[in-house]
Amino acid sequence: DPVVAQRVVRGTIYDRNGKILAIQTPYWGVYLHLNAIQDLKKISEFLAPYVQMTPQQIQEKASHYTTYAQIKEKIDDRMVEPLLKAVDENKLRGQINVEKRLGRTYPAQFHASQTLGFINTDQEGIEGIELSQESVLNPYPRLGETTTYGQDIQLTLDLDIQYALDVQLQSISEIHDPDYAIALVLDAKNGDILGMSSYPWYDVNKLSTSTAQERLNHAVNFLYEPGSVFKLFSLASVLKNGQAKVDELFDCDGSYSFMAGNSKVTINCTSAHGKVDPVTMIAKSCNGAIVHWAMQTDPEAFYSVLKDFGFTSSYDIGLPSKAKGQIAPPSAWSGRSEATIAFGQELLTTALHLAVAATALGPSGELLQPHLILSRTDPVTKQVTYQRSRTVISQLLNPEVTAIIRKGMHAATQEGGTGTLAQVEGIDMGIKTGTAQLLNPQTNSYEDGTVLASSLALVPIDNPRYIIYVAAGNPKGASIWGSNIAGPAIKSIVQTLVSQGKLVTKGTVVR
Repeated sequence: DPVVAQRVVRGTIYDRNGKILAIQTPYWGVYLHLNAIQDLKKISEFLAPYVQMTPQQIQEKASHYTTYAQIKEKIDDRMVEPLLKAVDENKLRGQINVEKRLGRTYPAQFHASQTLGFINTDQEGIEGIELSQESVLNPYPRLGETTTYGQDIQLTLDLDIQYALDVQLQSISEIHDPDYAIALVLDAKNGDILGMSSYPWYDVNKLSTSTAQERLNHAVNFLYEPGSVFKLFSLASVLKNGQAKVDELFDCDGSYSFMAGNSKVTINCTSAHGKVDPVTMIAKSCNGAIVHWAMQTDPEAFYSVLKDFGFTSSYDIGLPSKAKGQIAPPSAWSGRSEATIAFGQELLTTALHLAVAATALGPSGELLQPHLILSRTDPVTKQVTYQRSRTVISQLLNPEVTAIIRKGMHAATQEGGTGTLAQVEGIDMGIKTGTAQLLNPQTNSYEDGTVLASSLALVPIDNPRYIIYVAAGNPKGASIWGSNIAGPAIKSIVQTLVSQGKLVTKGTVVR
């Protein structure tokens, strides 16, 4: 009769360049058969040097058990051979047990920890990729095999880019003390997620000390009001619909008022922006202008394009949960909803939704499906069982519309723009900064709520290769502005991409 495999080796998880992110590793634990031991003091003294504990610590540990005591879950690999030998020489087998177990090691520690997730003592995935890909990584034992191997998974993540994001979030956390922070880098050409960082984080190898807040992947599972970064997509909707008089310069005197039914609504700008066209609206982040043009656009038509951008849907990137963007339909809007949505309030989105929507701002105007899993492979036969392919969700924008938006984002990095702190010498880049007032759910007011400082960048701006998004929630340092918090972080990330050879500065001679 064919036998069922005795063991299953869980698949390994790699980054896109073959660096190991999660791997099954054996470890050795030490146990005592208390019923078989006459002299626990003597056994403790014998064992102490091998397990790096004092005899007293061993006895204390044993006192919590009645028959079979776990003294050390994992001993130093270098101690295994000498201990096994000493146990045999002293005829202590039956009193001391040295057992081999299978564990999971995460060499990158806290890097991408929320994305990877972890496994329990039964070798089952509990969160992240470990959970969602459980049946692939950890298949049922198969007939006719001594060992069944789970498939290996290669993620789209680039560990070098992941490190760069984590360094920036660490820096933001030290200077600005936010409640949470997020960073994402997408490949603008194919939707691959190259880096995805969520602060606070935890070391997967020290799981027992982690908190639920640390394990939350803020980049994909956290919904919030995006603020001014959203003006990119509001403007795209206005331009695509073609109903607003955008060729008439908007005169910004620092505030803009309109009637919503019988009540007057006033929207403030950070300062008077003077004559504003669509490019200047992005460069200076003018609330009045985008509200004015949105109000000239039919609500259903305005909403329809935002829906096409993905802001009411969810993305399956191979993680367990799929957060869904939320914008109420126009039938539920108040007299000020269209205006408020135009500058990024009264809707909920994730960082992933914003970065994915930005794929449609490239020259092709194509909205791309995001990917986190690059491939799956059978480790024995090396046969590739899954390979992601570039997937176009829709042909969303025409080249004229995307050119205007990118021109505005580029102008934001130049003198007078909100994003000058993100500028990198020799790189033409574009940015949209944002500082969103977040609603206080207790008081239903923005006045006493917190802020979200964020920025979204495209690099290089004429034909983007990378989409970079950085956000910090409730910063408590000297500044609350997206331009001051996320801008410098994006600058550092771009400089790292240059130093890694992933971006080339102007004037560089390529030999």
